[in-house]
Amino acid sequence: MTDVAQLTLLEITDLSVTLRGNRILDAINLQVRKGHIHALTGPNGAGKTTLMRSVMGGMPHQGTIRFLFRENCRIGYVPQFLEFDHSVPITVFDFLFLMLKNVPVFLGRRRAMRARITEILSATNCAHLIDRCVGQLSGGEFRRVLLAQALEPKPELLLLDEPASNIDEVGIRQFEEMLVSLRDTYGITILMVSHSMDMITRVADQVTAINRSIFYDGKPDGLTHSDLLQQYKFLG
Repeated sequence: MTDVAQLTLLEITDLSVTLRGNRILDAINLQVRKGHIHALTGPNGAGKTTLMRSVMGGMPHQGTIRFLFRENCRIGYVPQFLEFDHSVPITVFDFLFLMLKNVPVFLGRRRAMRARITEILSATNCAHLIDRCVGQLSGGEFRRVLLAQALEPKPELLLLDEPASNIDEVGIRQFEEMLVSLRDTYGITILMVSHSMDMITRVADQVTAINRSIFYDGKPDGLTHSDLLQQYKFLG
């Protein structure tokens, strides 16, 4: 019989968060299975982003968060928003160069980095954007660039905060295809926050619905075909 621990990458036990006397999260218990796409959903203010920040180590909390890494122990992250002055005439190449390098820019190294960044962008099918100004990208294009950056180096766990926000339907479907490919081809485990039940139903293996505490944890179909969906809509 397979040990459940062998299949778990992230284990959260009795996690609670209190800020300025307000209980934001209460007794959260969940497991993220290795090689799965696991969605977090719930109404605005439910504590989804707080839970994600706790997982990243950026939020004081009670309870335990355990990572059961098997490979490289790396975590990638794509935020919902990135503060960026879109009037700055910076290309995708320069944007990623600055994010990936911590040394002065020299011509020879810049040439070598171009080949590397082209390869990184190819992972999310956006190498053709390398010389485009970041401020001219659509929401979907920019999200694919951020995803490419999060995949370098390859993470064992990928965290996504509202990956479908500000993206049209075509862009959403392209992004979904990439997520499925990252799971199926590269074995990357994905934990994502999403309000889109359509997206969750299409790509997620597991969904956890929270409103400070968990009110559903299971397969997406179990949420969409139960009375709990009405609770979810009401809370939203």
